[in-house]
Amino acid sequence: MFGSRDQTKIGSVPETIQAVVKPYGYRYNAKKEILKQPKNFDYSESETLLNEYPDDEPEDGKHLTEKELKYPKSVFFIISSEFCERFSYYGMRGVLALYLKDYLHYSENNATIIYHLFIVLCYFSPIFGGIMADAWLGKYNTILYVSLLYAFGNIVLSFGSVAGLNIPHRELSLLGLFLIAVGTGGIKPCVSSFGGDQFVLPQQEQELRRFFSVFYFSINAGSVISSFLTPMLREYHCLGSNEDCYPLAFGLPAALMIVALVIFVVGSPMYKRNNPEGNIALQVGGCIGHAVSKKISSSKKKEHWLDYAEDRYSTKLIADIKVLLKLIYLFTPTIVFWALYDQQGSKWTFQASRMNGDLGWFTIQPDQMQTLDALLVLFFIPLFESIIYPFLQKLRLVRTPLQKLTVGGFLAALAFLLSGALELYIQKENPTLPMSGQSEVVLYNSLNCVAEIDGVPNKALIPPRSFLDLNPISSEPVNVTLLATCAGSWTGILITKEKEVSSFMFLNEKNKLSLVQLNTTGGNLEMVKSQSSNPKLKILYNGLGPLLISAKTIDNVRNFYVSFGSHQSEQIEMPLIGRYIITVNGRFVTDINLKQGGIYVLMLEGDSQNLTSKLLTVVKPNTISMLWQIPQYVVITSAEIMFSITGLEFSYSESPQSMKSVISSLWLLTDSFGNIIVLIIAGFKMANAAHEMFFYSGLMSLVMLFFIFLACRYTYVDRSRNNLEEDDTILIEQTTL
Repeated sequence: MFGSRDQTKIGSVPETIQAVVKPYGYRYNAKKEILKQPKNFDYSESETLLNEYPDDEPEDGKHLTEKELKYPKSVFFIISSEFCERFSYYGMRGVLALYLKDYLHYSENNATIIYHLFIVLCYFSPIFGGIMADAWLGKYNTILYVSLLYAFGNIVLSFGSVAGLNIPHRELSLLGLFLIAVGTGGIKPCVSSFGGDQFVLPQQEQELRRFFSVFYFSINAGSVISSFLTPMLREYHCLGSNEDCYPLAFGLPAALMIVALVIFVVGSPMYKRNNPEGNIALQVGGCIGHAVSKKISSSKKKEHWLDYAEDRYSTKLIADIKVLLKLIYLFTPTIVFWALYDQQGSKWTFQASRMNGDLGWFTIQPDQMQTLDALLVLFFIPLFESIIYPFLQKLRLVRTPLQKLTVGGFLAALAFLLSGALELYIQKENPTLPMSGQSEVVLYNSLNCVAEIDGVPNKALIPPRSFLDLNPISSEPVNVTLLATCAGSWTGILITKEKEVSSFMFLNEKNKLSLVQLNTTGGNLEMVKSQSSNPKLKILYNGLGPLLISAKTIDNVRNFYVSFGSHQSEQIEMPLIGRYIITVNGRFVTDINLKQGGIYVLMLEGDSQNLTSKLLTVVKPNTISMLWQIPQYVVITSAEIMFSITGLEFSYSESPQSMKSVISSLWLLTDSFGNIIVLIIAGFKMANAAHEMFFYSGLMSLVMLFFIFLACRYTYVDRSRNNLEEDDTILIEQTTL
């Protein structure tokens, strides 16, 4: 840049001075060398020469070679801060769904909607953070100010979760979530691009690529640790409450966000900061609007429709907008990738809830399986960087960023193909609910003798203190006859409901057989496994009651109540898997072992002082191991490495200097739109989960074929030329001033 301008000046001075000054090109360095010359050195005209050079060596270091450039120490503060921020975000998000449902008492459907809307906002707000950084505040100030808002949101959420305070818990929690979403979204596009700004291109291109890998590594390291730790903190009892300790589970992420802010500020003296270049959003909008207007009114033909704005806007801005529009067009198909990837926290977690996580020495919870992705990322990043990518480059197969994005997209499609196949296998052992024209009847025999039922549709025997599940049978009312050697007989009409489960219990009331209907409301839910894979338990009692039954573990207790004459308690989802001690009205009765995904009925018999019990397994616990999800997680993580990390680097390196944060935010915005696609498709309520996964796999494959079409027509930015053009612009401005 400066060498081409100063070459003519050097020729007008003595050769001795030219020989000293020419190799350096900057006044500060040149003056140091002149001062090292012998005392009889001719200094005449040297001052004139030195004045033609910039005052100091520029911070960008573009005049230096790759070997002369030092690795920027400032990025270590950026990466450390990002680790703490991601710990905060994923730690909070890991317990958010349960907090909305169990603590704030939203319905499961409403909790799911709020959860996904929160994610949508997290990935939609980056567009505003990117505009602020590139147009007004700069990346550093945007990160600093928005992080303060982010930390405050964490504090509000933690305070809103404190039980026992007379505060609007829902309102404060939603306010905290809104501030967190705006905060995390506001800094997302700035942190990665601010880290990229610390490098000099094209000399440090390899270092920049490794930085994005390490940056992504720090994200997943924070995610892994927090995803394991915060659910454990939630299980503690704190602040005098016997319920889950959400103030602690949210408080630790809040503390880590404050630490992230402190680390970022400590590194301030080392950061290289690029000044914002004005309101780039208004410039882009104005340029596009003017170009469209001129194209409509002009009869001249130009190479590109944006060239019609040349009479009012600079050629550099027009060139930058061309790159922006080209990247937006290229990014459009990538939205579907995030629609697949983000379902690890929903569809794949629900799939895991229908599987068995018992390893003998440890029980995996369904929402812990998604942590496998973050763990694999920590292992796969160095594996891909040191082995897989070099190997593929030697084979000349996958060398460019767009090729990596394409392979990553097809791998995501393969992952959902695997998950769909697994879902078909799981469905074979799931309880089948009655369909149109059908009903399901569950008959519980609380007697001490065998009972016989005739008429539904054939004769069937029910052993003592056992049950019979008739599924499916006709939903039409049917005449039945019950026989029991210890209680006589009963004849009557068995009334059922279409598409519903009806439960009945045989009773011996004063040596007379009777039939009592149970679960008069919500019968179907009693036969549906918990989405968290925790076991469900219900109490049946053949006496009059009332009874207070407690199921206890070391840290948890669940109370059941059988009111007078009801013969049943409500069905309760148990907090843990394993052994429970059962007491009735304070007296020990038995202990039971509940397994993952099982639905159980504890049948009690006798008076309240002398009870006997039997545990019935109404719906079998899960038998297919959660470890069968590992293949699909390996494939989706490989897709993530090739797609997400590459996309971060690609969006930064291909974007003009004036739009780096904006384009980084557009890349993040694709994640937001991906979640919207999930919500739209979920609205169609596909009946079969396996078919839905196959649909996503097919959709991703079709989209990637379109992406290949776009990628073949994309021209990469010449970084060395791009840097030179930007420098020339700076030179013109300096000369003008």
